Amino acid sequence: MATKKSVGKKKTGLKRGIKEIKELKMDLITFEVLRNAFVSACYEASTNIEQFAYHPVVGMGRDRSNGILTIDGGLVAHGHTDAAAHYGSFEDSLVNLLKHVSLKSMKPGDAYMFSDPYEVGSHVNDTHLFKPIFSKGELVAFACTVVHWPDMGGPLPGTFNPEATSCYAEGIRIPPIKLYENNKLDEELFRFIDYNIRGGVERRGDLQAQFGGATLIEKRIQDLCEKYGNKTVKLGFEEQFNYTERILFKELDGIPDGEWEFDDYGDQDVMAPGKPPIRVHCKLTKKKRHLTFDWRGSDKAPVGSWGGPRGTLVGANCLGFMIGFPHLFPLNRGITRNVEILSKPGTCVHVVYPSATTGYCSGAFDKVESITIAVMSGMLASTQPWRVYPGSCSLTNLCIGSYNPRTRKNTVQYTFSVGGENARVFKDGKDLIFMRFANAKTIPQELEERWFPILYTRYEGVPDWCGHGRMRGGFPLVRELDVLADGIMTIHGDREVFTPFGIAGGTNGGGGKLIVNKGTDKEQDVGMYATGIRLKKGDHIWFSQSGGGGVGDPRERDPELVLKDVMDGWLSIGAARKYYGVVVNEIDEEALDYRIDIEATEKLRKEMEKTPLPEGRHAHEVHPIGKNIKPGWWPKFEEVQPHITVSRPPGW
Repeated sequence: MATKKSVGKKKTGLKRGIKEIKELKMDLITFEVLRNAFVSACYEASTNIEQFAYHPVVGMGRDRSNGILTIDGGLVAHGHTDAAAHYGSFEDSLVNLLKHVSLKSMKPGDAYMFSDPYEVGSHVNDTHLFKPIFSKGELVAFACTVVHWPDMGGPLPGTFNPEATSCYAEGIRIPPIKLYENNKLDEELFRFIDYNIRGGVERRGDLQAQFGGATLIEKRIQDLCEKYGNKTVKLGFEEQFNYTERILFKELDGIPDGEWEFDDYGDQDVMAPGKPPIRVHCKLTKKKRHLTFDWRGSDKAPVGSWGGPRGTLVGANCLGFMIGFPHLFPLNRGITRNVEILSKPGTCVHVVYPSATTGYCSGAFDKVESITIAVMSGMLASTQPWRVYPGSCSLTNLCIGSYNPRTRKNTVQYTFSVGGENARVFKDGKDLIFMRFANAKTIPQELEERWFPILYTRYEGVPDWCGHGRMRGGFPLVRELDVLADGIMTIHGDREVFTPFGIAGGTNGGGGKLIVNKGTDKEQDVGMYATGIRLKKGDHIWFSQSGGGGVGDPRERDPELVLKDVMDGWLSIGAARKYYGVVVNEIDEEALDYRIDIEATEKLRKEMEKTPLPEGRHAHEVHPIGKNIKPGWWPKFEEVQPHITVSRPPGW
């Protein structure tokens, strides 16, 4: 075991504070009030959307986000509980909006809708609404709200279409349009949208909540301008950037220069001959205070819907970066202007028109975010091992379109996946969580049963499906549900074959699965890329997600922790023996009387030293690159606790 290393002395809070005051161009109290007010306004808007949106995925599911931007497209702040996958798209989206609409033409009460994936950087379901904010006749900022509309038209309910080979098979793309004028909805324009999507009544409700969130941000900025003046508020924007930049530079000054590489794979390009896997590659270079993420070695754009446009790459890269440096929250221009991201148009991480994009989040976005975390972990492993992470569960999009006989309405069900979190060097990964990059929440099954013609019959963890390690990854959830009406199902996911990676000798997590009518003569393993599966009333769905990657050799895990997992039902006795070399005897299952055979365990672990765990990129194998990401030392929780009090902002 490596010995503990000194993390170095830090300046006192007083000295650090004095230096920051000297660098500020405004008094420290006003600056702190303003920068916290910006985040608070976004958080308040998020809560507003959550309370008033119609569809469960927007309300309880939290697939929405909010931001404040300068008039030239600099991200100032976003909310604590927003969908993190959206953050990196804000700046490019506004810059592209301003290519179509001039600032001079904008008036108070205007709001612009925008969902063209090649310009907003995601997919058509993520509708961006920009509202210019005026104070005393001056345009001072923009409010942006992003909401995932559960359907944007196209051939399949929910718009996800793994077999799409162009954007024309994925629903309507909305160019920048003035959807509100004088704070009133343009009914003619919305009617056009309504006619081309499913669930127009619900979308109207979601849109009004979205507009309400933008209006609330507008009011909060106007209040600040009234109190402090337009000039001071705009200076607050710039000082937010400069403040974050100074903290970033302090971090980078303490990290040795170097280069780190990693790659990851999408399971398959479902529309290419032979359905080959899709490789994503990054090389991180650090030279003093300059970071370059080079993605140009990634595979060409896939034929099917998996890749993402440039904005997807930027968003995922920035999110992975923020997971390495979460105390820099919120993401803003102070970070984005100091991170160089290189890409090549026509690759899987920078697709161009008319490539399909609905599957970007479970595909390109997930891989870019995971690889960014991996190269960041390589960079930070020797100095800050508590910021070293393996792979985590990815997004899986399950959509079912049907008619609900109870409510007498057509419905589009959009169900998120829930999997296992990555382990850390000092702690096991969390079980049954939403994806690391999303900030959304699991929709309660009771709410889904009210909205959609389904009935849940099982909702629990999947034993043995974590990434095994000295610190194990989290376990995923399995959902089983009965279908109460005929419908059409599409699943757009990944990570069934190339599962979340382990590091430092820990194994990869288990993969996702979707099986219809499991255990019957009608059983159909549809995988993670099923398109337009016709369901009949009475069919049964078995749906699970991937487990989090492990850290460290599982045979170094404390046997008592293995025993606890066996007693809790997370690990089988067979898995405890196979991966951890721990022999557990069941004395009385009813009484939870399980005991470690210490002598047999010592003998087994000694024998296992001669046979290393198999290497590979699949479930429960040791990742061939991830094994080389090793912490400089194995810190105890008490040692790292001061450093992780801000390891993730609230909601992350």
